Amino acid sequence: MAKVRIAVLFGGATKDHKVSLRSAYCLLGGLSPEKYDITPIGITRAGRWLYFPGDYEEILDGTWEESGDCCSAIISPDPLHGGIITIMADGTTAFKRVDVVMSVLHGKYGEGGRIQGLLKLSKIPYVECNPETALYCMDKALTHLILSTVGLEVPKYALLERSEIDKLDRSIEEIERQISYPVYVSASSCSSSIGANIANNTEEMKKAAKIAFSHHHTVIVEEDLEGRSIECVVMGSMYSVEVSPLGEIVRTPSDNPAVAYTAEFRVDPELTYTQRRMIEQTAKQAFLCLNYKGFAKMSFRLADNRVMLRRIATIPGYTHESVLPILMKESGCSYSDTVNKLISLATDIDV
Repeated sequence: MAKVRIAVLFGGATKDHKVSLRSAYCLLGGLSPEKYDITPIGITRAGRWLYFPGDYEEILDGTWEESGDCCSAIISPDPLHGGIITIMADGTTAFKRVDVVMSVLHGKYGEGGRIQGLLKLSKIPYVECNPETALYCMDKALTHLILSTVGLEVPKYALLERSEIDKLDRSIEEIERQISYPVYVSASSCSSSIGANIANNTEEMKKAAKIAFSHHHTVIVEEDLEGRSIECVVMGSMYSVEVSPLGEIVRTPSDNPAVAYTAEFRVDPELTYTQRRMIEQTAKQAFLCLNYKGFAKMSFRLADNRVMLRRIATIPGYTHESVLPILMKESGCSYSDTVNKLISLATDIDV
């Protein structure tokens, strides 16, 4: 059987750049050269697209873009080309056809629908959800709005706009009447860890909002829910949805005064049948209502028998310590098996 021609996108002009490099290093190492003809495409922090044919170790240490073997590369939106156009220093071009694209571009430019839209135009299969679903999941306010309309429980939340920053004190007073402290303050359309802070009072909320405004024009303020943090991976399409084994993020107070707590990820946490069933059913319902095809990591808060869906990540981490490979391993899939399964979902090619 001919090798599957795959392009892997990594890097990106966001604060998630280094995280993406680690994901790309692990993913590229998990692609069998016997099965795949691999084309790594890196995006620098300045936004340049480069074809990188070098050693994957250079991706891990961040020196990849200094390689003399790099050349400019773009995904052509013209379906006739069916892949990558490389552009040499002397201006000559060449086409590299690809069968599928796999992206580890973490952050708003990679997960928010832009790359997915380009790939839709080019008619190249890709290992992610459709552009509209990516947009809905990247914007936390949109996610909450859509999920709540189908009866799924989401955190109480309110929005702040950068254009109304002169009314920030008044807006915070209104939020305080709706949501009790502590609250979780973050940029609405950005990675959850970027510019996010817990606020316990008015001054902390104001400070956290200004930090979040530096990343996006809309800030979302959510109740910081008590309860257990449960994670799962969901994959498939509207016709068949599969939920992975469950995992739990367990936080314990730290002995280090500079760190509030340490976190440990535990597979197959102790849950009642009812709790486990509620989480799985909520995950499937969310997947279907968002018109999902592909895979997602979902994060829940569990308090007694209340299940609240907090976040949906369309491109979760690919490092060996990430939730995706850990939970898939628990279901019997090795790292390489997991990658092959995701590619098969996108292409209908049995790899």
